[in-house]
Amino acid sequence: MKKVHTYVSILLLLICFSCNNEPYDGDIIIETPTTGTPTDPTNPDPVNPNPTDPTTPGASMQLADYDYIKTFTSTPGNETSFTADFVINANNQFLAQNTTFTFLGTTVNGTANILRDENSRVTQVRTTVDGTIVNRTIVTYNLDKITEIRYEDLQDSSEDYTFTFIHLNNVITRTKENTNSTTKFTFDDTTNKLILRETMENGNVVKTETISYDTNGNLSSAVITGQDANTFTYSYDTTANPLLSSLNDLYLFSILNDEYDDQYEHWQAIIYSTNNVTSANTLQGNSNLTIEYDASNRIISRNGTIFSSLPSISNDVTITIDEQFQYIN
Repeated sequence: MKKVHTYVSILLLLICFSCNNEPYDGDIIIETPTTGTPTDPTNPDPVNPNPTDPTTPGASMQLADYDYIKTFTSTPGNETSFTADFVINANNQFLAQNTTFTFLGTTVNGTANILRDENSRVTQVRTTVDGTIVNRTIVTYNLDKITEIRYEDLQDSSEDYTFTFIHLNNVITRTKENTNSTTKFTFDDTTNKLILRETMENGNVVKTETISYDTNGNLSSAVITGQDANTFTYSYDTTANPLLSSLNDLYLFSILNDEYDDQYEHWQAIIYSTNNVTSANTLQGNSNLTIEYDASNRIISRNGTIFSSLPSISNDVTITIDEQFQYIN
């Protein structure tokens, strides 16, 4: 959810690509894809083809629908909000996001669709507003490794950018074309999860993010030093996180395409941890979240206030989130 509509800031697609949990083999690669038809594969999720909660036999962890609502309030009556409806197919694969964005009394509706190739790799994210394509992100691979990400704003070419990538063992280096900006991503050599991100300008490190995980694979803390210094810590319940399965093939791309501007708060922890986040704490303050579970101990809602993970959001802005989870049975 990075780029904006020309007239009203419409929050775009949350794009998060999967972290490979296979043993480290010398290179960071996208998880071996399942074979299926482009954009709508017919085979099940290769990571979790039959997602069920082992503690509640018969209760599927596969999502039928997921909604994410976020509201910014700076002064009474001055609110900005968006509602994101995630489209998930019968194979538990995220296909699109329908977004409604309201700002200063104006509402804009947009849809972001994910296009996949015959190997089920995401090759393009295409965003439409009122039926018109306004931007697209094109992903290029070489032997299943992302080598280029190109963003095209079809209304304002000055917003275009291209990232190129060099892969070396468990480190991926990103260069933004026509700039002096480079980012180095280091992944754990066993889990392939991101553990270090270094942002450089003219070869000098200006920002460092160190990420830690607990023994269950949950993101426990992220410590940022240099620019926009902050510390994020997270707590979790003990139940399975359904978002992890539905969005598992979106983790790596999202990491490589992110510039600390994704509007889905604390997305690495909330989406890609094994269990469900119960609190997110920052230097500005602690979250106040309420979680509801069904009779099978599956999360069905999470809502409350939260402090932003974005450096561009003022500390005096109150952020409220409301998530709703629906399952196939």
